[in-house]
Amino acid sequence: MDPSFNTEPNQSEETVLIDCIVSGQTSKFEFLVKTYQQRIYSTLFGMLGNQQDAEDVAQETFLIAYRKLDQFERRSSFYTWLHRIAFNAAIDLQRKKKRTKNQVVNSEMMDSVDVVDMQSCSPESIVLVNETVNQVQLAMSRLDVERRNIIVLRDLQGMDYSEIASLLNIPVGTVRSRLHRARIELRDIMQAMGIGNFGIDPSPTKQSSIHNQLVTPGRDQP
Repeated sequence: MDPSFNTEPNQSEETVLIDCIVSGQTSKFEFLVKTYQQRIYSTLFGMLGNQQDAEDVAQETFLIAYRKLDQFERRSSFYTWLHRIAFNAAIDLQRKKKRTKNQVVNSEMMDSVDVVDMQSCSPESIVLVNETVNQVQLAMSRLDVERRNIIVLRDLQGMDYSEIASLLNIPVGTVRSRLHRARIELRDIMQAMGIGNFGIDPSPTKQSSIHNQLVTPGRDQP
């Protein structure tokens, strides 16, 4: 870690750090990894619902960022740029998996996939906070990709509507309507599972409390 920064750098400090990396002080990139790896991993885990996929895409995200750092135009923060790389990489993986499976996933099939995924992971690699968290994650997995992603961006990551609109290249009004439908569907899924809605408000003017229920496993490395 670069000793010049003890906390997350401000934009000015970040600019200096990136200039150093681009000019050849490549070891300083480790600081950016350590600074943002947990936030990136949490986003990816929420989108992909699978620890190994989240780790792999996080690793890919930082590799892409490292290779393309000289192309960072600094019209946004580094994290915003990094987040866009991660989001696009996750979307690519979701599309690839959808093509590979070439199947319609119904509730029973999703249940069986979840069991296999859990059994394939070692106990040390998963932090099970409580049964409620597992059920909420299962409910999230039953949303289609588009609706799950927009809930992750708004209710887990706390991005504002304009940021999401820019990331997805859609109007703000479309963000609001998609989020509204996604929250209603998630609420209905959770109620059908008998776990309540945990204060989920389908109104697009209020942020859901779902992020308090979805606690992802912490990681030391991306």
